[in-house]
Amino acid sequence: LALLAAAALHLFTARVVSVEVEPAGALLEMRGSWLAWNFGGSFLLRPGEYRLNLAAEGYEPQEQAVTVGEAPRQRLRFALRPLPGRLVIETTPPLTLALAIDGTPAIAQADGSFIAPAGEHTLQITAPRYQPLEQRLEIEGRGVVQRLAVQLQPDWADVAVTSEPAGATVALGEATLGTTPATVAVPTGSAEIVVRKDGYKPWRQSLTVKAGEQLELPLVRLQQADAVLSVASVPSGAAVTVDGRYRGVTPLELEVASGRAHTVLVSRPGYEPVTRSVSIERRGTGSVRVELAQRLGVVRVESEPPGALVLVNGEPRGPAPQELTLPALAQRIEVRQDGFVPFATEVTPRPGLAQQVRAVLLTPQQAVLAAIPKTLTTGQGAVLRLVEPGAFRMGAPRREQGRRPNESERAVRLTRHFYIGVREVTNREFREFNPRHTSGAEKYQELAGSDHPVVMLSWEEAARYCNWLSEREGLAPTYVTREGRFALADPPTTGYRMPTEAEWEWASRYNGGGGERRYPWGGQMPPGRGAGNYADQAAKGIVPNVLSAYNDGYPVTAPVGSFPASPLGLHDLGGNAAEWVSDFYTVYATAGSEEAVDPAGPATGQYHVIRGSSWRHASISELRFAYRDFGDQGRLDVGLRLARFAD
Repeated sequence: LALLAAAALHLFTARVVSVEVEPAGALLEMRGSWLAWNFGGSFLLRPGEYRLNLAAEGYEPQEQAVTVGEAPRQRLRFALRPLPGRLVIETTPPLTLALAIDGTPAIAQADGSFIAPAGEHTLQITAPRYQPLEQRLEIEGRGVVQRLAVQLQPDWADVAVTSEPAGATVALGEATLGTTPATVAVPTGSAEIVVRKDGYKPWRQSLTVKAGEQLELPLVRLQQADAVLSVASVPSGAAVTVDGRYRGVTPLELEVASGRAHTVLVSRPGYEPVTRSVSIERRGTGSVRVELAQRLGVVRVESEPPGALVLVNGEPRGPAPQELTLPALAQRIEVRQDGFVPFATEVTPRPGLAQQVRAVLLTPQQAVLAAIPKTLTTGQGAVLRLVEPGAFRMGAPRREQGRRPNESERAVRLTRHFYIGVREVTNREFREFNPRHTSGAEKYQELAGSDHPVVMLSWEEAARYCNWLSEREGLAPTYVTREGRFALADPPTTGYRMPTEAEWEWASRYNGGGGERRYPWGGQMPPGRGAGNYADQAAKGIVPNVLSAYNDGYPVTAPVGSFPASPLGLHDLGGNAAEWVSDFYTVYATAGSEEAVDPAGPATGQYHVIRGSSWRHASISELRFAYRDFGDQGRLDVGLRLARFAD
């Protein structure tokens, strides 16, 4: 009864789903319901998700996801993909062929046939010494064997050569084609035919031949040589110089003057050169045969970690460290170990001078990081420097002089490599985005200098500039609109942005292992001469408080990069313009032992964080790296610095 009730419920709530498949007669199997019966290509199915298996002889099986909706009758259409076919190409005479289908090399089988996908394709058929053939063909597929008869056209000309005396060899380069009288096949194009016979001068003729031509050369009358010298070497391929004139490579036969001594130099890279003196009588022959001795050098190979396998030109030589004695030729040295990226270099050993190769093997992750460029340059010419991630304590300890309540210490860990601008964004760069921006020149004309930092811009204007620069360089924008306000994209992109507050402080505090820097110039007040652009004697009368006995020469902003860079190579981290960062502003409670990983600030807020001191600042509190400010409008002393994640 329960089964009948379930079947009745299924019938009353099911929908009719018709399935049409090409080719007709394909096998259908609907999975997802025990009542999915096939009634001549139709199913009674309740609304929901199903899997449909399709199969037909000669076609690739297919599995499809099927969604049954509420409509009483539904129709689905599918077309199965035919299996590849086999193509047999027949030629007269039979040739060894290569086939490309639509430019992609086809797979040749043991019997010489080719696997070809179904459909109409362009075939490119090639064979040695024949002209390539291109042809359109409809491949049936479904495992069907098709035969195609083609007639390839010869890619050579028949050239008849006769000589006096007969029995001379006919050569094309290093290849011997026959012995006169002979008809030889010369490849299409330009070629030089050489006819040689012992005791006679070589005869040479340059030809330009066309495919299928029949040429007959005039009778070649060979002239007796004055004297013939044969030069051979072990190994062959050595350069031969006679009396200071290069004559070719071994094995070599050449004509020389008789009755006097000739100096023969045989040389090859990696071997000691050999010099011989030879004299040949008139109408005579002579020979020089030399065995070249290798020039050897010592190469010591070390690896980190030790024990890695050393290979020379692909041949294993055992574990490192080891000392190798190698020919004085370019040698490819490889060092491999499981779990590490192989190391490879090329070394030319030098006799009498030992060389050393030290391979520091990297894990795949280390290799990826090592390949990241140390700097990058924007389309506007601004340089950004790579910063490695790490962990540090952000903020200031309670007893630090000048500490403010919003500088609570907390543990922070950055996990991603990022780039940060070597200099602050300038007026020139920002005006490419907004030509009307003045940076507050109405009050202080110097603020508008092209190479001065852009100021008097809101955080949102800074974010829009970053997005504009990203889109201009084909990068995904970093800032998106969320609840009517700009915020960092989630997940973050590799487009340009302002650094997060944690990134800004991590990059600023970097001291190259020299201890913590409380101020941009070091650990103590006051700043030394030329330390940066702060509220100095030049700004007296413009700002309420100035540093006594300090004058940087600029009443307001200075050209970016005017003062020494930080140990990381960044300019104006203190002084000149303070800088917007990406984070919304908040006051953090003193954190415990738990680390904040890649913090980016609160999700929302009214104000954004401002970091770094400026040309308006002179107090101990303001000049410290830990100083935190905030705002929601542009100021005459606040600009921005670019950042972006490494790819």
